[in-house]
Amino acid sequence: MPPGLITFLQQNANVEKADLFVITLPTGTVIYTTEGQLDITVPTGTPGMPAGWTTQTFLSTIYGKWSRGAITSEASFSLSANSMTLTCVPQQGTAYPGLTVGLLNAAFNGLFDASTVAVYTAYMPINSYGDVSHGVETKYVGFIEKITDINRTKVEFDVPDPMYLLNEKVPKRLIQAPCPWSFGDGNCNVPGGKGAFTQAFTAKSGSTQTLLIPVSAFAQAAGYFTEGVCKCTSGANAGLGNKVKIHASGDLQFAVPWFLTIVPGDTFSVVAGCDKTVTTCDVKFNNKVNFGGAPNVPVPVSAL
Repeated sequence: MPPGLITFLQQNANVEKADLFVITLPTGTVIYTTEGQLDITVPTGTPGMPAGWTTQTFLSTIYGKWSRGAITSEASFSLSANSMTLTCVPQQGTAYPGLTVGLLNAAFNGLFDASTVAVYTAYMPINSYGDVSHGVETKYVGFIEKITDINRTKVEFDVPDPMYLLNEKVPKRLIQAPCPWSFGDGNCNVPGGKGAFTQAFTAKSGSTQTLLIPVSAFAQAAGYFTEGVCKCTSGANAGLGNKVKIHASGDLQFAVPWFLTIVPGDTFSVVAGCDKTVTTCDVKFNNKVNFGGAPNVPVPVSAL
């Protein structure tokens, strides 16, 4: 909390307040919304906002009514995550940003999963709603882990703070034959980066939500993109990704259908698939030096 805001609150027993929410979706889109009855604009340089903050307007109705529950916190000798409940009650017809699907339907299908959430509280003088010149308080930072309640009118998310990540098992890595790295990440460090193994293409007539046919045939052999990740770059599914089940006969097949209808002309990018074996790492990607698995570990056995 900035010093100027502390002084303001000490000198004013009665103030107006409203929570501000910055929600960064998996698609990269950022929602700026507020629990207040009217929009609130937070200018560049407002005390208490993150470094590099530029003027943004927090919307009160466009994305429905957002509110938070109590923030639970525990002081103990054990490491445990704080948690917060985040609730959205959208108007009928409120769409998920960038898509035509309804917000509740999008939430039900996991399109809010792992979204980061930052909560700020604006304190304003009485009869001066929207005046945030005294600064804002950083109330909470976390990410959406799961839905705790959803029905026809609202969705309720559980939002733990980053200490939730400390719940990982130790040791984090198990000794196993397959490589534990994600293809193209900092541990994999594949030569040329992920971009060197990414192919852009346009969907051809005949493509469906489970089958993508490129307008121009892939130069790569069948199987090259099997288990790779395909991302939609334009069209109804823009920003969404899907895992390739099979790359065969020049087409990409998917086990899980794309969320919305595919039409000819939609554009995509697809990354080469990696089956996590040392042979693939060596022969396909020339990256054996960064292989993270233990190919010679004994196979599991069972005793009667």
